Amino acid sequence: MALRAFWTSTLAISCLAGSVVAAPAPAVDAAQASAFMGTWVIAMTNPQGATQTVKIWDEKGVLAASVQLGRFPPREVTGTLKDGEMLVLTHTAFENGKQIRSVVSLTLNGDVMNLAQMLEFSETIKRGSGKKN
Repeated sequence: MALRAFWTSTLAISCLAGSVVAAPAPAVDAAQASAFMGTWVIAMTNPQGATQTVKIWDEKGVLAASVQLGRFPPREVTGTLKDGEMLVLTHTAFENGKQIRSVVSLTLNGDVMNLAQMLEFSETIKRGSGKKN
């Protein structure tokens, strides 16, 4: 399962945040991701003590989302992909003053959302879990 999540995330980076020549990824139908809808507060284990807020909503039948780290402004999600029971989001983040790509994979385990995040140029996968507000 972890290997599948790694390759799905790697594929998402290539497909959703990739080259200018590539066509945009098709939007995820909001009905396909209804279980993910809402505002989720994620307690991160890496980095320890950090909090991310993931908001997912239906925007005219299409999935829309934002990701917010702590008190920073929310970042609009620019790409979505649904792979089985996993929802993958891409967005632009800032780290050390530089704009970087970010891929967030989300899975549900009952009423808990698990998050794994890969940042461009980082070998670390940031993880956390939380519940819907």
